[in-house]
Amino acid sequence: MWKKYHENRKVRKLELLAKRKEMGFFREYFELITETLIYVFFVMTFLLQSFVIPTGSMENNLLIGDHLLVDKISYSRSISPIDRLVFPQKKIRRGMIVTFKSPAEMEKEYVKRVIGEPGDRIRIEDKKVYINGKLLVEHYTYFKDKNILRGQRDNMEEYIVPENSYFCMGDNRDNSYDSRFWGPVPADYIIGKPWRVYWSFSSTSDEYLTPGFLHKVKDLFKTVTNFFSKTRWQRTGKKIE
Repeated sequence: MWKKYHENRKVRKLELLAKRKEMGFFREYFELITETLIYVFFVMTFLLQSFVIPTGSMENNLLIGDHLLVDKISYSRSISPIDRLVFPQKKIRRGMIVTFKSPAEMEKEYVKRVIGEPGDRIRIEDKKVYINGKLLVEHYTYFKDKNILRGQRDNMEEYIVPENSYFCMGDNRDNSYDSRFWGPVPADYIIGKPWRVYWSFSSTSDEYLTPGFLHKVKDLFKTVTNFFSKTRWQRTGKKIE
């Protein structure tokens, strides 16, 4: 009888130890998931942001369907001097690509290239850009037809960029809604610096800009079914310059 009692007690101890071990495993797993979610939340809130290119305004540098990681620290004007020691800052210069809140539509975010800095005198003549009276050499521009001129888009009288503002344009000058139409971008509107392409999916503007829940569902299904065939694998990890 005593032997059976001790055997049962031993079994209960082993079961208790197994349960504690199992609970410890789930606790560690739960803590790992929680820490990961906190880290991702912190990174995506303060350091990085995801952005998808919905139009061809930055072709051929950035394509429709390019999914970008945006560095929110490089150009930030809101962090403290101490933070700047940890997160190096870059002064915004002509030729840099930036993401920003659109002055014309604040609910939208754009990706364009800085063409004019504060105080610059900028003029456009027959699609050529002149800064402070000198022709700007641009190796990144794309024109569908250089011989077709369309008013404000391709010719603009001299304009002085205001202080704390930037004149931004798309690389695809024939298909970009930018500072030529709605004016300069205030420095406070700038979100960050596009860093790299983390995924690129061959798409059209309609797939991203068409409103409606049903369209979003159809688009998601199309993306899943064509993930491998339409992913531009060669653009994965591309550095944005």
